[in-house]
Amino acid sequence: MVTPASSDSSDKLRRRIASVAAKLLADGHDSQRARLRAARRVAGRWVDDDELPDHAEIRRQIDPAAGRFGDRFEAISQLVRLLETVRLDPAEHSEGDLLEHSLRVFAWLHERQPFDEELLTAALAHDVGRAIDRGDAVAAGLEALAGSITPRTAWLIEHLPEAHGHAAGTLGHRARRRLAAHADFECLLALAEADRKAAAAGASGLALEDAIDILRALEADEEEDDSCDTDESSRR
Repeated sequence: MVTPASSDSSDKLRRRIASVAAKLLADGHDSQRARLRAARRVAGRWVDDDELPDHAEIRRQIDPAAGRFGDRFEAISQLVRLLETVRLDPAEHSEGDLLEHSLRVFAWLHERQPFDEELLTAALAHDVGRAIDRGDAVAAGLEALAGSITPRTAWLIEHLPEAHGHAAGTLGHRARRRLAAHADFECLLALAEADRKAAAAGASGLALEDAIDILRALEADEEEDDSCDTDESSRR
């Protein structure tokens, strides 16, 4: 039986773990490792899963507004902003951190496919999972983004590692054929190319706020087009 006193104690432990985990996250740990390390540091013992803060609680320690948003793009923005804590090897990447990398991927694709909101959303959010759980980054990212992205955007993010394997020649024959048969295969290859190009010195990105404004405008344009199509059909 859980008593009020034990519940208060558990809540206090969660908050303390979340606070320490947020500091570790800011230092470059992913959220999963940060909360496990914070639990050991705070409790000095094994902490059951139901006593651990979830990733959203940890994010709220960094930004109290995290988890409270007006639209899906604000939710995406909050997750993408966390990538600033993930540092990159300067010997291989000129970006410095994953936030700048993601903004460069977005900018590169926006120059070439400026009207594809779902593809551009994938470009901006494809690495979100690396701030949450680098051991299973794609799954962690898709879980965090659920409800904020379309199935097409999710497919592009999910299959980006395979697209890199396709470009490198390491993807198996059957997997290559299956990928190439998909309607969004060319868009996936474009996303993978943008992901590689972003590491080049001299590549430049947009501000996160500007990228989000572009996505919102594209969605608004699509909704307006849909409305026009509906009005035209009703007049027939």
